[in-house]
Amino acid sequence: MKKSIIALALVLAIVAAGPVSASGIEYSGSLETTLEWHRDSDGNIETKPSSELGLNFGLNTGNEKTRAVVEFGAKKKNTSGLDLEFNAGNLELKKAYIETDGAYWHGGPEASTRFGSLDIDYGPFAKDKDQYGISFENMQIGVLNLNGFYGIPTEANDNQSTQGMRADVNLNNAVAGTAVIRDKDGLHVVAESAVKPMKDLIVGGSFATQIELEKEEVEGQEATEEQNTMEHLLVVGAEYQLADNMVVHGGYKAVSDGWKPAYIEDKAKKEEDDRGQNWVHETERNNQGFYAGLATEQHGILIAADYDQMFEEAVLAAATEIANYNLNVETVFGVGGEEKFATKSTKLGVNRSFDVMAQQVDAKYEGSWTPEGGIAHLIGASTTVNMIPAVKGLELSGEVTVEDKETIGYLAEAKFNAPNGMKFEIEHVGGKYTDEDVKLGTTATAGIAVKF
Repeated sequence: MKKSIIALALVLAIVAAGPVSASGIEYSGSLETTLEWHRDSDGNIETKPSSELGLNFGLNTGNEKTRAVVEFGAKKKNTSGLDLEFNAGNLELKKAYIETDGAYWHGGPEASTRFGSLDIDYGPFAKDKDQYGISFENMQIGVLNLNGFYGIPTEANDNQSTQGMRADVNLNNAVAGTAVIRDKDGLHVVAESAVKPMKDLIVGGSFATQIELEKEEVEGQEATEEQNTMEHLLVVGAEYQLADNMVVHGGYKAVSDGWKPAYIEDKAKKEEDDRGQNWVHETERNNQGFYAGLATEQHGILIAADYDQMFEEAVLAAATEIANYNLNVETVFGVGGEEKFATKSTKLGVNRSFDVMAQQVDAKYEGSWTPEGGIAHLIGASTTVNMIPAVKGLELSGEVTVEDKETIGYLAEAKFNAPNGMKFEIEHVGGKYTDEDVKLGTTATAGIAVKF
């Protein structure tokens, strides 16, 4: 309710600022409806219809530096089919803010100021998308860049406000930044820095901790023990390019037992989206350890070796291309523990593109080995059909997985985007898999999404 009141206040503030022409209002949104049909290997049929609605309203006041955005969406996905009877009660405010660019005083530094829904991103250990209040970004004062916010008090925060600030300094061969967020639990502090002391060498580190402001002080030895157990996260590392074709890196990581920063970013699903937070989310690891690695290219072969004491693992990998075949291999060794040194897994991959009847076919082979599961093979191929005009763009793919003589699974899939905007997909999974999460049977999906 409080968000709705604030959203209304934003609209009233815009209206009070002066007349706005209809051409200054931008409407956008999306409506997506999907119907999924699944028949399992026992003949049981399940149908799942769903729909999702999102609405966005943008407003241009005629001043290029000022803008407003209001975004609504369904409280939850409708899994009972498309509800043709519009129900405003099922909508909730997801985002609403006014944003303006400029200085706070004549001749002062410019900044982007937002009032409403805030998107705070002060790094992977200081991120918060649930604040509502006022913020400013990118205020440049000399070599200092400032960002700050004030979040309105909420019941979830014991009716206390949350405030934060980040300051960054960027010099020729060094950068440093500090973020501080204060909430009902205390101060959440993050400090980061990186320096280039010499050519081809970069040294950096990150530190995060939480300081409880209202904790009662203890005297003598108890105070010393309390200080020594301060929850913290520390990462220091260096990277050095030994030659044009060789890079080495190493460092040290540590985190308090069972603790992670309160404002840490969620674990990234893709490795390339990891900004340095994923290792903190892992549970099967030590609380501290050194790491080191080397990467080089020798005669067209990429070779990488890494060791991580925190996870008690060493990884050796190589990749190359031979006669248009892309080859890669990776072996993970367990280092430490009772066995001291043992192979945990090995993976081999081969892929190549072929021309078959004027069609490009991408073929692949993946082999893997683990002590528990033994050897597993996967053979797959995919192509896009362009030679048949009626189904131009049809995507076809298939895979066969062999884990042992009695465990053989297969998958066939087809995807097609129709000229009318509908998307069709059919998938059949059969055979036998050791992975119980694999959903056997045939699944057909038809859906359409409209953006406006």
